[in-house]
Amino acid sequence: MVLVSFSQWPKCLGLSPLRLTLAGVLTLGLTPGVDAQVDRLCVGDLQQKLENHLQQPELSRAQWGIAIQPLVESQPVYQHQADRFFIPASNQKLITTAMALQELGPNFRFTTQVYQRDGDRKVQIIAGGDPSFDVDDLTAIAEALKNAGVEVIEELELVDVIAPEDYQRPSWEWDDLHYGYAPPVNGAILAGNQVILTLHPQALGEPLGLAWSDPLAGEQWQIINQTQTQLNPSKSPQVRQVFGRRQLVITGSLPPQGEPRAITLAVADPPQYFLASLQQKLAAQGISVGTQTVSTDATAIAGAPLLTITSPPLGELIKTINQNSNNLYAETLLNALQPPPHSPDDWDNHLENLGLSSTSLGFKDGSGLSRQNLVSPQTLVQLLINQAKSPTSAIYLDSLAVAGRSGTLQSSFTDTPLVEKVWAKTGTLTGVVSLTGYVENPQWGTVVFSFMVNNSDLGAPLLRKAMEQMVLWTAQVEQCQ
Repeated sequence: MVLVSFSQWPKCLGLSPLRLTLAGVLTLGLTPGVDAQVDRLCVGDLQQKLENHLQQPELSRAQWGIAIQPLVESQPVYQHQADRFFIPASNQKLITTAMALQELGPNFRFTTQVYQRDGDRKVQIIAGGDPSFDVDDLTAIAEALKNAGVEVIEELELVDVIAPEDYQRPSWEWDDLHYGYAPPVNGAILAGNQVILTLHPQALGEPLGLAWSDPLAGEQWQIINQTQTQLNPSKSPQVRQVFGRRQLVITGSLPPQGEPRAITLAVADPPQYFLASLQQKLAAQGISVGTQTVSTDATAIAGAPLLTITSPPLGELIKTINQNSNNLYAETLLNALQPPPHSPDDWDNHLENLGLSSTSLGFKDGSGLSRQNLVSPQTLVQLLINQAKSPTSAIYLDSLAVAGRSGTLQSSFTDTPLVEKVWAKTGTLTGVVSLTGYVENPQWGTVVFSFMVNNSDLGAPLLRKAMEQMVLWTAQVEQCQ
């Protein structure tokens, strides 16, 4: 068992003081005053409250899975269908980030390298799948070439390490693929492979005006504008993609004095967007470009690179994944672990290294966007217990959203005593909500929980409120004598 020293955790996490339990496991300590703010429940009372909670007519129609286990105990204090498979939604990211920390290490960085040859007239860029790469990095490339005395590039080769047929996961749904939360996952990523389309009201009866955040990305889509400016809109704006084509059909309405509506969409052709954007930056430096090519051959030109651009370390990248639930970042980590195409057997060893059986889940993507992912609440609880004992426990915990303070939990638990006392990952798909994490507890120090619901007809906000109540009870539970 690996323990993190007392001095390391508060510095890394900014949390309340920590304590070491009799079992020798590091737990999150309670700040003064919490005991007085939270009533306590015996285990039997918790079980009764949860069962009554799930029997409410609105909740009982769905499938629920619950696992609650103190970090220092070997057995759960409550389970409800805890060993059954559920679609985890973005709770899948807990597994992906744990695998990446285990296999790649917290200091892993993505790289983008720039090479020159043939009298500096050929430039090769090897893009290694950096999800944080942005337009400032393109400017850095153009400036480096200018400083190297380059005025003419006869051939500009972009090496995208991911083949086009592997840009999207096979199990993702077609209706998602044009949205910014499901962008292509390639090697030459720019600005998250996203572009924003803003719809502006016009004069009454006229189509809504369209404006792209970056026309270079927007022009890759053909727009069929079927919108209208209406006094009393009957349908809000929606976007759908014509199957198999780069065509977007926009419908719906906005009132004449209404606020513009921004929709985040995926870039249709990321390598070409990368090259077109780079050519703009090169032109600004007075550098002309002849031919442009895209390949997947990552064999570098002989010699040292002119420039290497690196991403933030993995320990920082996973904050974007677990706190903000960024799908692209999660999928790029999966590609770094195992280049596509992926098969189910690819993940067996990675999962076993986390202390999980490959038969305990169905692994289809890194982000949780696939509805073919399957995992049980108890498997997620075991994952978090194992992570709390790992050498990278502090980094993993720091990546999670904090109740009332950060990420997808910033607006949660704000009217409860659990602000800054819950560290968790949310997950949401239509009919699916999940919440898995750690909560401070007066007796056990830290309790690990996983709440999952599938096949619900309720909206996500209502389901989240139901789960918040469950977390509150989990924070109160104790082993009464």
